[in-house]
Amino acid sequence: MRRASLILLIGAVCVPVPASAGNSDEVNGGLDVTLTGGAVVAITYTGAALWYNPAGLARTTKASLELTGVTVQLQMVKMPGLSTIDTDPQAKSEGKTVNFSVVPQAITFTIGLRENLKLGVGLFNSSIRRAFITEQVTTAPGITPEARAVGGQNSKIDFFHVSGGLAGTLGNKQKLLLGGAFDFVVASSRVDGTQAIFYNGGESGFFTDGDVGTQTGFGLQLKAGIQWVPIPEVRIGLSAASPTFAFVILERFANTFAQSPPVGITLPPDDPNAQSSGGSESRGAKGGWWGVEPGNLRFGIAYVGDWGWVEADLFVQWRLRTPDLQIDRKATFNGRIGSAIRLTRFMHLGLGLFTDLSPVDQLGRTPPATIDVNFYGVHLGFLFANHEMHPGRPEAESETKDGAGFAIAIGLRYSHGRGQALGFLFPAQYDPSSITRQGTDGKINEIALNLGVNVSF
Repeated sequence: MRRASLILLIGAVCVPVPASAGNSDEVNGGLDVTLTGGAVVAITYTGAALWYNPAGLARTTKASLELTGVTVQLQMVKMPGLSTIDTDPQAKSEGKTVNFSVVPQAITFTIGLRENLKLGVGLFNSSIRRAFITEQVTTAPGITPEARAVGGQNSKIDFFHVSGGLAGTLGNKQKLLLGGAFDFVVASSRVDGTQAIFYNGGESGFFTDGDVGTQTGFGLQLKAGIQWVPIPEVRIGLSAASPTFAFVILERFANTFAQSPPVGITLPPDDPNAQSSGGSESRGAKGGWWGVEPGNLRFGIAYVGDWGWVEADLFVQWRLRTPDLQIDRKATFNGRIGSAIRLTRFMHLGLGLFTDLSPVDQLGRTPPATIDVNFYGVHLGFLFANHEMHPGRPEAESETKDGAGFAIAIGLRYSHGRGQALGFLFPAQYDPSSITRQGTDGKINEIALNLGVNVSF
């Protein structure tokens, strides 16, 4: 049960408790995303283009500053058996926890450098995970020895993309839009964990283990995309992003442990269950070239009318294998459908459906494979503006030149996930060497209230 050295927690990884907000690390990157829930590859016209399809920057009509975020995210987890004592019948922890987070996700600025060349810069926090979980389980009355297991973990992971992109149109009719973006990625994580089991209050043996680890990594990612308007009512979008490659990783790690057999029993020093205690601390930096976040491909097709628009997207994350960091992710295929209904010139109603499937082949000891949950969800959004915001209705010339524009979007997002998480299986009697990890079935429900604000000038 000695904790192995930490591996990279950057990009598409899960901490060893069910704490992640989904699997795909998408962001509420712009008002169009807040409105429809993320089906925007073909029609994106806000700062979200830097994340979903850089070609959308070419739709910029005037300079704008945009701030979007998750104002409140509520995650309800039910994973009974994250701590299990192997008695007959087994004693399992309740596995219930509720996590809250209030975090900004994106700030973007877009501007036209010339009529056919637009610039966008943005800061995205794409992997927001906050979790605090505590577990306790005690064997049923009458079982000897009485065993009590306790544990807890606190985690905080931030994954920042500093993005810059350019986009323009091809041809006089401006039916083909091209764009590209370059991301500098900074990721940081801190995970604190502890677990212990006591038999008859420690008289029949005990084991404790605790650790804290922090990591910071720096990496790069490239993106490119196109949007095509074959006829005025139809928009087609295609974008691709390379894997994120980290070139520097900074690590710090500390661990303590103690174990003792039952009172009056002395085991040989070379016995793995002999009385012992200790700890370790390490820190360092290393350079290299590691794939830490999978590349992706996005394809979307939208129909635009006076009433609004509807879009369907396919989102593919490629397989990623980085043996040095013990990252092994399978390819995943997710779908999104989003629609915006034009209630008035200044108000839209948005609806969306989405899948967010797990990239984990099988549960493993390492953080990227400690949770395997498939999510399915719905989205409801509203957009209010003092000017026209419609991909098929460019702003009037007078609106573009005179005065500032203001828009606000609110989105309510719900997703339900089922799958497995990796928990601890403790022996019924003192035997630290046989403590293992096992999968436990459970479910996660997430509710997020998203907010976006756009000011154009």
